[in-house]
Amino acid sequence: MSRIVSRALIALLAVVAMGAHVRGDEAGQLYAKKIRPLLERKCYDCHSAKAEEVKGGLKLDTLEEMLKGGPNGPAIVPGDLENSFLLRAIRYEEADYQMPPAGKLSDEDIRAVEQWVRVLKDAK
Repeated sequence: MSRIVSRALIALLAVVAMGAHVRGDEAGQLYAKKIRPLLERKCYDCHSAKAEEVKGGLKLDTLEEMLKGGPNGPAIVPGDLENSFLLRAIRYEEADYQMPPAGKLSDEDIRAVEQWVRVLKDAK
């Protein structure tokens, strides 16, 4: 009986571990396919190492820079849509920080960023 319980426990742990790995892969795939290209098109002119002048002290080149954020705090908080400043800015919820200033992103692009922030919570 003990051997059966041990094997069942090992199998359960393996399934849980694979689920976490898949979630991390989901965040990486979403970033590579949708988020990074979006940031390159709409944000990097002002918020990257390539910008002549980094606006607002915020770089969006890497996850680490987004987590660090700028004067307004972290650009993203994994799993926390309400406290991710980047989301508030792209939704035009911040009167002084409506990004990008040239025009609001499509609903589809905003949903993609929201999904990415959600799945980052479980990414390793």
